[in-house]
Parts: sequence; C-alpha cells; structure tokens
Amino acid sequence: MADKLIVGIDVSKDWLDLCASNAAGVERIANTPEAVAAWLERVALELIACEPTGGYERTLIAAARERGIPFVRVHPNDVVAFRKSRGIKAKTDAIDARLIAAFVCDKLARAELRTSLIGDERLRALAARRRQLVDALQAEGCRLGVAALPAVHASLEAVIAVLRHSLEALEAELADAIAAHPQTAELAKLLQTIFGIGPVAMTLIADLPELGLLSAKQIAALVGLAPHTKRSGKTRYRETTGHGRPGVRRVLFNAARAAVRHPSRFKDFYDRLVTANRRPGKVALTAVMRKILITANAVARDRQPWRGRPAAGTPCRPHAEQTAHRAGRVKAAAAPRAVARSASLEAA
Repeated sequence: MADKLIVGIDVSKDWLDLCASNAAGVERIANTPEAVAAWLERVALELIACEPTGGYERTLIAAARERGIPFVRVHPNDVVAFRKSRGIKAKTDAIDARLIAAFVCDKLARAELRTSLIGDERLRALAARRRQLVDALQAEGCRLGVAALPAVHASLEAVIAVLRHSLEALEAELADAIAAHPQTAELAKLLQTIFGIGPVAMTLIADLPELGLLSAKQIAALVGLAPHTKRSGKTRYRETTGHGRPGVRRVLFNAARAAVRHPSRFKDFYDRLVTANRRPGKVALTAVMRKILITANAVARDRQPWRGRPAAGTPCRPHAEQTAHRAGRVKAAAAPRAVARSASLEAA
C-alpha cells in the first residue's frame, strides 16, 4: 500500500489543488481538459481521490476513465470527521487536498477503501435533469392550486405545459440511451420484473452503477438504507439511516409505496412488520425500500428475472382499507383507557 502513488484533489470551478502521497507540497492546475491531460501524462499515479462537487469534477473523471486510473469519491462528512480527529481547524484548498490524500492513505492501510465505479455520464446527466423537471412540475402544480389571479393561473398553466413537454422529450431520450446498449436494456427489463419498479429502473441504472457488484449489506450501506446502531451503556438510541445517495432513496421510497399496495412478498413483509412486530409505518416502509434494493442487486448480479410475483387472483385489501384497519385497532386499544379516565374525572 505504501508504494502506491495516491493523489488527493480539492476540486474547484476554475482549478484543481493536487497533493500526492509522496510529496509534501500542493500543486495547482487549471480545471480544463488540456491541463488535466498534461498533468496525467507526466505523473504516473495509481489512484485519484476527491470529494463530489456537483459536476466540477467531470473533467477529471473523464480523463481518469480514458487512462484506466482508479477513482474514489470520498464523502465530505468522512473528511470532516477525519479533519476533527487530526485537530485541524484551518480550512484552505491546499489543506483540503492534503486531508483527502491522508484520509485515503489511512483507509487503504486498513483495507476499508473501495474504488468508485464511474458509470455512464450521459445517463447520469439525463436522470439528474429528469429529477429537476419532476421537482419543478410538482412545485408549479402546488402553486397552481393556490393561485387566485387569472393572470397568475394562466402563467402557471403555460409553464406546466412546457415542463411536461420537456419531461416527455427527456424521458424519450433517456429510454433511447438505455436501448442503445443491449446489456443496459436487458438489465432495465430484468429490474422492471420486480414489483414496484417501473421508471425507477432508469435511476438505478444511472445513479447506481455498483448494482449487482456488491453484497446486500454493502449496497444497502452505499445507498444509505443500513441502520446505524447507537448504544451507550444501558441507553439505546433510535437507529437512523442516511449518509448515502438520496436520489436513489427517493425513487425507492416511491417503489416501496407502490409495492405495499398490491399482493407481493413486499406487501406481506410490510404487513408483518406493522401488525406482528408493531413497527411504525415509515419504519416498515424503509425496511421495504431496503428489501427492494437488495432484490434489485440480486437480479442485476444473477441476470435473472424476479420470481416473487404472487399468483393471479390473490386477494388484496386496498391500502386505504389497511390504514383504516390499523387506525381502528389503535382506537379500540385506546377506548378502555378513555372510559377509565372519564370515570375517574366523574368520581372526583
């Protein structure tokens, strides 16, 4: 591990600060394809590490992919924790580059580092834009519901029409991009055999290139659906999830909501958690999200369709009826307590 040349990079819009593991200084180059290519030609490195910046690292990733150089995206929260453990309070681009290089070297020494997979950038860009359009449509729809002036109402309807047209064109482009690659198109069809996954397959393929390459625990932790245990002495705190990929979690939430409304193994799992284990609905739904993700990971790994669909004609209680049934159980359990409380007040 000590012989590997690792470069920690702090990415900015206009420049890159580079710190090699075998050098004390920090070099700065322009964040342009020409400057990055020239730097990679004269430096024989084996691993690149940087924080995600929302797109400014795109030039660096493209150059690394062309040359087959492994790449690691380190989570900003991990770097912040590493900074605190070192007692460093100052923050500059050069210090950040040194911290990223030292953090990656420390993780490599403990064999806790996994290189990032660089997926299809075209699919990622299209999927990201689709999310933006969906968010914009939802926001404009909410504004339309409370618009009072006719002029405002007409303006919102015009914007919504344009957004819907743009969304339809983008989804067609995304479908064409997936169909252009036979393996990707086959994976999309296999993922859509899973109950609840429809357009979600596009996001999984675009934003989760590790799908099918990791274990169930690893893929759940990567997305942020692995609960974090927090205990101290006799105190046990609530186990929370997070610290992953919120875009993937968001579409899995919608897939889980759809899956628990119809007969399937996911619905049976959800009902068992809510009724037998008495878990809150949102906790049970998060567990269903994790189960759908692990199922998708197994389907992508084995390249086999999902075989968990129920037999035709299986009875299903509507979701609204399930909610009403659970509400009725809660009211029935609370009724004796209310009667006792009323009797005590009358006696007083």
